[in-house]
Amino acid sequence: MNVIRRCLAPAVLFAALALAPLRAQDPPTLLPTGSGDPLWWDTFISCVDALERFTGPRLPEWVVRTAPLSYRSRRPLYDREGHPLPDGAGGQATEPCHQSGRYFLPPAWRVGRGAALPLVIYNHATTLAKDQVPSTFQGHEWIFGAAAAAYYGFAVVMPDQPGMGGDAVATHPYLHARSLGHAVVDAIGAARDALATDPYARTHGYAWDGRVFLIGYSEGGFASLAAAKELEARKAEFGGEADFLLAGTACLAAPVDLPGAVRRMVLEPSRPFSHPFFLPYLVIAWHEVYGPVMDPLEVLAPRLLESRTDGNILQWMDGTRGGDAADMRIAQRMGAAPCQVVLRTLLSPAWVARNLEEPGYATSPFRAVLEENDVSGGWAPTRPLFFGQSLDDQEVPPAIAQRALDRFSEAIRAEGRDPDRLLSFKAVAAEGSGVDHVKGTILALPAAFDWIHRGGPPVGRPPTARR
Repeated sequence: MNVIRRCLAPAVLFAALALAPLRAQDPPTLLPTGSGDPLWWDTFISCVDALERFTGPRLPEWVVRTAPLSYRSRRPLYDREGHPLPDGAGGQATEPCHQSGRYFLPPAWRVGRGAALPLVIYNHATTLAKDQVPSTFQGHEWIFGAAAAAYYGFAVVMPDQPGMGGDAVATHPYLHARSLGHAVVDAIGAARDALATDPYARTHGYAWDGRVFLIGYSEGGFASLAAAKELEARKAEFGGEADFLLAGTACLAAPVDLPGAVRRMVLEPSRPFSHPFFLPYLVIAWHEVYGPVMDPLEVLAPRLLESRTDGNILQWMDGTRGGDAADMRIAQRMGAAPCQVVLRTLLSPAWVARNLEEPGYATSPFRAVLEENDVSGGWAPTRPLFFGQSLDDQEVPPAIAQRALDRFSEAIRAEGRDPDRLLSFKAVAAEGSGVDHVKGTILALPAAFDWIHRGGPPVGRPPTARR
């Protein structure tokens, strides 16, 4: 029975891939987009649940080649006041850390012997549970990496975020640009090594075609853009302009404008939020990086910190449970209905007044922290950027992508270049469609992989989005 399950589950799930003609060079878009149809979300989740339960990492190689990834990365170091520690060479000191992940290669029938493959570094979205990551074949997102490898013929590498998977003893640096950027950049070398040494790839003569794409949804999009910013800043270390390996970045429904749009969302006095766990997640993660500037005992609302029979916020956020479970406990503690928690109520009013509201924000050390992690400002991209999401996303509103596009356009024009050749946006579902931030993954990710396959052509700009 187990053998039948292991063979049947992937066969059923990947049956749709047969729509692409054998070894087709221009397959149709993997999933339809733009219709506003949430694409049977519950059915999708059930199918992936079954795969993770019955198949695990044992997908047959005629479907997709997969193997775990292990590589050495760097963790940036700060002093106890939150200032970067110098490395003596004009940069920031780092310490080595171990990162894990998983990679996927296309089956030989799809691409043929001797194929040259682009490398796609796919960064997974926000997860609170440390084991719900690609290396463990959990968390559901691996299915998109597997499908992109099998359908489009990409070599897809999915790193676990720092502090996850094989690095679970560390605190995950949620939305910390330098930590995530280092991990993604370091994954590129690990991806090239994996492609060069993988037995399946060597048997079939696979090689790298010289292109690297970065892609991610939500925090994964933030990590991808943080890495793109670092790569652009260090271009000389990666071959210079002529041989620069970054081919494009897809940043999907990501909170990239922390000091602007995200700060305004937190300050809103009555706006409900469906997934409130992200705010204490940020506070706890940044306390690990910046020290007293982000002390949870001062930043978070006293009610959340109270130790009761159900624990407190510090226990709920320890990585042993998922975000939905943490959201439920937060809502219960705050006396709110699920999906109706107001973010501002999760913070100490005194801390908000000193550090988020004017005039305190103007001189607060927290302002410098937010600006350090603003990946949508302070640089001008030279390689294509794709933004995509549902216009009905309330957790990471499209106005954030609009703001990023406007800032990038201004920076690119200031250098005498045409932003329309580099920047694009795709609305994968309309306002009123019911496709929220979570459901948007099954529309935005296929759209981004299709954008990579078709060479990154511009696909327009977002309409004026509600804020």
